[in-house]
Amino acid sequence: METIQITKQLITPSIAKAYLEANINNRKVSEVTVNRYINDMKNGKWKEDTGEPIKIAKSGRILDGQHRLLALVKSQCSIYFHVATGLDESVFDVLDTGKSRNASDAFQVAGIKNSNTIPSIITMCYHLQNGIKKGTSIKLTNAEVLKMYYDDEMFWQKISSQTNSYYESFARMINPSLIGGIYSHLYRISPELSKNFMDQLCVGINCSNIVNKLRNVLMKDKLALRKITINHKIALIIKAWNIWIDGSNVKLLKFDTVQEEYPTAKKPKSELFTLTSN
Repeated sequence: METIQITKQLITPSIAKAYLEANINNRKVSEVTVNRYINDMKNGKWKEDTGEPIKIAKSGRILDGQHRLLALVKSQCSIYFHVATGLDESVFDVLDTGKSRNASDAFQVAGIKNSNTIPSIITMCYHLQNGIKKGTSIKLTNAEVLKMYYDDEMFWQKISSQTNSYYESFARMINPSLIGGIYSHLYRISPELSKNFMDQLCVGINCSNIVNKLRNVLMKDKLALRKITINHKIALIIKAWNIWIDGSNVKLLKFDTVQEEYPTAKKPKSELFTLTSN
């Protein structure tokens, strides 16, 4: 009777290629997954010794690890992996059926407070800082989100705490990731003005004309059957911020997804910015 063997091997591109060539019935390849692995491997972000081996059946069929091996070949990197050989092909159906670990899971495992909200806030802030483009999406790895958190732990905990307060104050009209993402993004521009703007928006304190219009749009959307998209909401919030910063006024707050360029948050023209009632 054959037994399963698990060994730790330095998998070079040539070894990975040999495993792939011996494979039978290749599964459909996810280029997005392979490219993400390549990026991690090339940038030294790949985690070794995760306890998740490459699994190979007696026939040579790769039961689990095809994407990792493809990434090794394409990245031309050599990385240590545990390799399990001698498996029966009957186990294939039960592999990879569990829930993938998301960023919140990773934060929880790391013992980070507010693990259920901070990862999504960081991700939203990242997208805002790097520009949101129609039809595109950048997926951050758990490791990348954790690094962003550890680079400024106190800041993210402060943002998360304030976000939870805003979320309840605004009767949960918009989700925490959007509140925290917008707040952290605007905070980078001006801590004082971002706090004032978010107080108006979420708490309703001394609302300016434009922020009051924004609140009405968001509250109507909450009750509407047909919701506006998250990117549309972000555009409206950023437009309101820009109008408020400029000290101008509009009769109607709207965003034309066809005619208008996606807005980016403006910085105040002067540090002597006066909080007006526009």
